[in-house]
Amino acid sequence: MRRKATRLLLSVGWSRAGQLLAVLVSAAVAAVLLANLLLTPVHGSVLVLLSARSADRVHGFTVEIHASRGAWTTLGRVAAQDVPAAPQTAQAIQASVPAGEYDAVRVEESSTPARLQIQRSILTTILIAVSDGGPASNGVYAGGQAVSLGLNELAGQLRPIPEFSLVDQFGRSFTKQNLAGRPAVIAAFHTRCRTTCPLYTGLFMQLQRKLPAGVLLIEATVAPQEDSPEVLRAYAGRVGASWIFLTGSIAEMESFWAPFTVELSSGQLHSSMLAIVDDHGYIRTVWQGVPDVGGDFAPELIPDLNPDGLRQLASHGSQWGVPQVLDSLQAVGGLRSPSTAGEGRAADFNLDTLDGRQVRLSNFRGRPVLINFWATYCVPCRTEMPLIERMASAHPKLVVLLVDELDDRGAARQFVSQLGVTSIVLFDGDGRLGDLYGIIGLPTTLFVHGDGTIEGRYIGQTNEAILRTHVAAIGG
Repeated sequence: MRRKATRLLLSVGWSRAGQLLAVLVSAAVAAVLLANLLLTPVHGSVLVLLSARSADRVHGFTVEIHASRGAWTTLGRVAAQDVPAAPQTAQAIQASVPAGEYDAVRVEESSTPARLQIQRSILTTILIAVSDGGPASNGVYAGGQAVSLGLNELAGQLRPIPEFSLVDQFGRSFTKQNLAGRPAVIAAFHTRCRTTCPLYTGLFMQLQRKLPAGVLLIEATVAPQEDSPEVLRAYAGRVGASWIFLTGSIAEMESFWAPFTVELSSGQLHSSMLAIVDDHGYIRTVWQGVPDVGGDFAPELIPDLNPDGLRQLASHGSQWGVPQVLDSLQAVGGLRSPSTAGEGRAADFNLDTLDGRQVRLSNFRGRPVLINFWATYCVPCRTEMPLIERMASAHPKLVVLLVDELDDRGAARQFVSQLGVTSIVLFDGDGRLGDLYGIIGLPTTLFVHGDGTIEGRYIGQTNEAILRTHVAAIGG
């Protein structure tokens, strides 16, 4: 009897042990399956469409997208095929890619900033405009809303600005390609105008404080016979304007202004106009007349106004100003934070200091670097530099390189001596380094990680909060 009971207990014990083992094995299998599920990236689908202004045939090219926190992913290669006129489209590629945020599209060797949120079970579309057998310049539209816009533009519903070739206040070439991927606010301007032009400059000062760096502010002259690059540069420095000023020959400026129906100046008389151009080069909104700059007009511009200009200032102009411009930019996607995917690694350089010593950027690899482009004729630069000096003193790891742009070496020496500057001052008298870094206004500050990649840039006069945020981001 005792033996039977023992065998029964053993039998029950093994049965329970088997059950327990089965449960453990099932749990282990479930854990492995769950781990594999968690480790397997979620994917979404991307559809690449082609369209053109008029029926075309395209040769093959590769399309890639860039992850906001990663690398480039190839969607595939577009085969040679016929492309219909908008609003009709041809399907070129459908690809499965990891879900997440993407910030640029690359077609062949040309990269365009974009905002793509790829999600599981949702088809994301990209439209590529075709022209003359290949991808059109600045012809990438990413996301459903942008694709709809692109088809409207290609179908002739919106007016594009033509190709142009002008120069900025530094004498650097500025073409339609410089607008690619960036919305722009463009105003007619004349340095000798004493009525409406100072009000437009005042409006730009207000806008610059509210706009992301991805929006270009451009004042283009209507008096090219007077507004040379040197005159524009001196004006920008005097009033503290750190945006783009454009000029060219009389014929070039007439051609540039033609789609805006703006005529060149005749003395003090000229067209007063501000336009929003989207990031594909199409004119979206145009305002005529005098902007309302409210009660926030820059006092340094008051002396530039004649009695008629002062009356215009007091009248609140044509009842449009910053709020209306911001609304228009919002409608074309211009208030999104800009992508920095195109910045990449800071280009290495070797430049002389004011006393003739050579400094190479790569010698500071491993340390955070602040590069500030400035000039003696730039009023905001004089205001900003002591703040940068204090930031350098508070962050011993931070390397500060102050690059004097297109200036006089003697004036620069006197300038830094008067301010007691102790940071490294470099002299870029011919502007080659500014060209390399695409400097479009002064001051401009770049922030570089220790590994040599650019964290970001700020165009215009910084403040303590701006500097502190960027310096913290690069580990200063």
